[in-house]
Amino acid sequence: MAAVAAVADELGDRCGLVAFDAEIRRHVRPSRRAARDVVAALFDLEPTRVDSDYELAFRRLGVSKRAFVLVLTDLLEPSAARSLIDAIPILARRHHVVVAGTTDPDLDRLMSAEPVSALAVYRTVVATEVLAARERAAVALRAAGATVVEASPDRLGHACVQAYLRAKARARL
Repeated sequence: MAAVAAVADELGDRCGLVAFDAEIRRHVRPSRRAARDVVAALFDLEPTRVDSDYELAFRRLGVSKRAFVLVLTDLLEPSAARSLIDAIPILARRHHVVVAGTTDPDLDRLMSAEPVSALAVYRTVVATEVLAARERAAVALRAAGATVVEASPDRLGHACVQAYLRAKARARL
């Protein structure tokens, strides 16, 4: 998020933030040169074990000007992501929505390693099922109107900036 905000600052675009779980935790209203405010709002924010209320957060965005909306979340299997999938159309009617999450390096290692024991085979089967479920969630998010971005933790910022620049180049903002 900070990388996208910094690029928006450089391009003279407005940027804001809504951080939430079951309630709104932080809200930075969109403005120009807001990267510093976005970073400050994120600085001491801690994750919670509370389900996210996407509809609440998306409604907070209101009917503002067409915008690039970046939703950072774990991509889970479709039933766990149902509330996000159901809420995406609230934004997708007006905005360019990108749902971004990290890939799991442990799953990637399991998928690339040759299983050498029964336990390794079971782990590979579970990893395959988890990745297939994530892909079904991504397909459902795309069908609801979102673009889905997944990248390794060290590449996610870059991938989100690229998604922002692609949307801007295609005049989707």
